Amino acid sequence: MHSLRVLEELPSGYFVEESPRGILALHTGVARALHTAGYGPEQDGEVVQSELSGRRPLYEFRVGEDAFVVRRFSHGGLLRWLTGVRFLDAERPFRELILSESLRRAGIRTPRVVAARAKMASGFGWLLEVVSRRLEDTVDLGHVLGRARRGEVDRAPKRRLLLEVGRLVSRLHKQGCLHSDLTPNNLLVDSAALHGGEPELWVLDLDGSTLHDALTDAQRRKNLRRLYRFVERRERRYGSALTRTDFARFFRGYDPEGRRWKADWRSVATMHSRRSVFHALGWLFERSFAPRTDPRDLDSGAVSRT
Repeated sequence: MHSLRVLEELPSGYFVEESPRGILALHTGVARALHTAGYGPEQDGEVVQSELSGRRPLYEFRVGEDAFVVRRFSHGGLLRWLTGVRFLDAERPFRELILSESLRRAGIRTPRVVAARAKMASGFGWLLEVVSRRLEDTVDLGHVLGRARRGEVDRAPKRRLLLEVGRLVSRLHKQGCLHSDLTPNNLLVDSAALHGGEPELWVLDLDGSTLHDALTDAQRRKNLRRLYRFVERRERRYGSALTRTDFARFFRGYDPEGRRWKADWRSVATMHSRRSVFHALGWLFERSFAPRTDPRDLDSGAVSRT
């Protein structure tokens, strides 16, 4: 098997193991732990399904006191019904690893991807996954909004959190990062923030995200519109979790100087009104295959995710 070209771009501290049907990039600091767990280019070892929640099932394994989360790639939308979990592009998990390290070096919190793997699938394509360290005592923002909808989050912690979310998205955009799936479910919050502590946030699931020298206004606003579309759809479906003041607080964090938030908001609202019908039809079509209710909106006993 020939190594992938993207492997030449791996950050320092990572090395590659290959087998006839698999390629594994892993960090030297966790290599022994992963080998102890039996995890390799083709081997899953002690990987089991995790109780952590996500859009798709998550997996994990433990070695002593160290816990690792395994996220297996799957297609979204209608592609899921055509190709399942098979991918033609074997480089995707390694590109995510590289992007994750770039953001970490820039001071943006994201769980360290300690391993990335591409394994040949039976028939055709590749099975892809990344391994990251598990972050304890955290919950994704989607769960937080679900709890806020049920009146389980006090006003003051929610306000501080939304301000910090705006700051985080602003830092991502200033760094030139376009998150391909910028939704509350991919923003992780420390649980202490819900009880008055200073919010700490992490960015999750960087698959398909890209890094640019600088973002145009159009790129920024399209990304903001994706975030708003997700929130607004759940507001309509499950009830209100956020007020107009809450949205304003997000933009105060995103644009503290107040120079462009009005133009950004007008653009996001205009794009949303023009395209919402098409997205609604797409979601309706997908749900007709597999009706699904997001547990973040209904389950008050939701667990953390990383």
